[in-house]
Amino acid sequence: MRLLITTITCLVLSACQPFAARPPTPLTIPDVFSGEAAIDAAVIAERWWQEFDDPLLDQMQTQLLTGNLNLRQAFLRLDQLEARQRTAEAGLYPSLNLNASGRREQTVSQTGENQTTSGRVTVAAAYEVDLWQRLRQRTAAAELRMLAGEDEVRTLMLSLTARLAELYFVAVEQQAQLDLLEQRLRHNRELVRVINDRYRSGLTSAAELYQAQQNLAQMEAQTPLFENTLNQTSNAIALLLGLAPGNIRIERRELPNLSSVIDIGLPASLLSRRPDVSAALLELEAADRDLAAALADRLPRLDLSANLGRSITRLSSGDVTGTFWSLALGVAQPLFDGGRLKAASDLQEAIRDEKQLAAQLKILTAIEEVESALYAEQSSLTREQLLDQQRLLNEEILKIRTENYLLGLSDSLELLRSEMTQLEVRSQQLSNQRQWISHRISLIRALGGHWVGDELQRLQSTDYKRGSFEQTPGVVIVKGYWDQ
Repeated sequence: MRLLITTITCLVLSACQPFAARPPTPLTIPDVFSGEAAIDAAVIAERWWQEFDDPLLDQMQTQLLTGNLNLRQAFLRLDQLEARQRTAEAGLYPSLNLNASGRREQTVSQTGENQTTSGRVTVAAAYEVDLWQRLRQRTAAAELRMLAGEDEVRTLMLSLTARLAELYFVAVEQQAQLDLLEQRLRHNRELVRVINDRYRSGLTSAAELYQAQQNLAQMEAQTPLFENTLNQTSNAIALLLGLAPGNIRIERRELPNLSSVIDIGLPASLLSRRPDVSAALLELEAADRDLAAALADRLPRLDLSANLGRSITRLSSGDVTGTFWSLALGVAQPLFDGGRLKAASDLQEAIRDEKQLAAQLKILTAIEEVESALYAEQSSLTREQLLDQQRLLNEEILKIRTENYLLGLSDSLELLRSEMTQLEVRSQQLSNQRQWISHRISLIRALGGHWVGDELQRLQSTDYKRGSFEQTPGVVIVKGYWDQ
């Protein structure tokens, strides 16, 4: 007994100084964004798409969060992380096993045949004393990875809702462009007719007629391009909603108008609003816990075990019964393993440092996305102002040429060209308006949001992740479908 106590004491004293890892480099966050904050900036609503005041878009976002297959896969991956966390946590508790065995045999000796029946029931317990917090560190790492998995689901929600809104407004723009293109084609056909009459009267050249016909052909070639984009966009929306492509057609033809600038806050607020940044920080902390556990593997390990049982043996001479038990204490200290444990701790330290750089990159990327989206939105605003000035000037020219035409001072050719120019400007405004909306969506996505946390809790409280919910056909709330 004294020898055992002396051995344990020596082992503990020889390893009482835990191995220390190099601390990670502190993460740096800029104090402010490079752009100047607007005084009258608006605060983003949590469910930001409702700011567009579009019931169809709102209903599709609801369908997205319950029907998207990528999101359902993410919930199943979250189940896997939860199971790993429970597995790691189970190591903190003793294990208890019940064993039972029975045996009957016959032997032959000089006295004749002998039959023996025996049985045994044993309860065995084992427990590892977590001297160096090795088990707790690994349990904490598993918990942190589960939390990081939840943040990854939130990140996916942000990306999917932003993608759906972008595709929806692309489809709306294509419908508006098709309507506008039809007006422009009518004007072009009328222009070709007028120029053709003037050519027959000898008032213009054949080159001008051919040029007008060429312009008409080029404009007619734009129709299948808009229709193809509309078809691809509608199919992409159906896929996002978990439906078969070919079942959705967006009929809206009016884009929402944007006005106030968004309050982007400070860079540090991205840490709480962006789940991908939060996930990177949690992964860094989990890697640090894994490193601590790897270092603890190089220290002594203390195991306790106990057995309690009852046995019975039936002999020809009589029954032998009794209760047996045992208590055991085991200590193990790695002495030589060829450097395996040292290599394992070095591996975990390299992983920790990699996660540290990944977290720093994620923070800088988040700030870059906000900066770029903000600049793009401001550029769209500037271009919208310039196009509006151009539209106003064209309106004045159109008024003058209309009056001259009514007074007989000019022919219809100049009037048609002015009307066509005005329609061209309107087409450019539509394209820029949709780009502005896209930049606004990118900025909102880059800023993150807290609504995804509430939505995640709501979905986790249902049977959604198990796929047992009922999806109502036709809930996809578009006003029309492709012809079957």
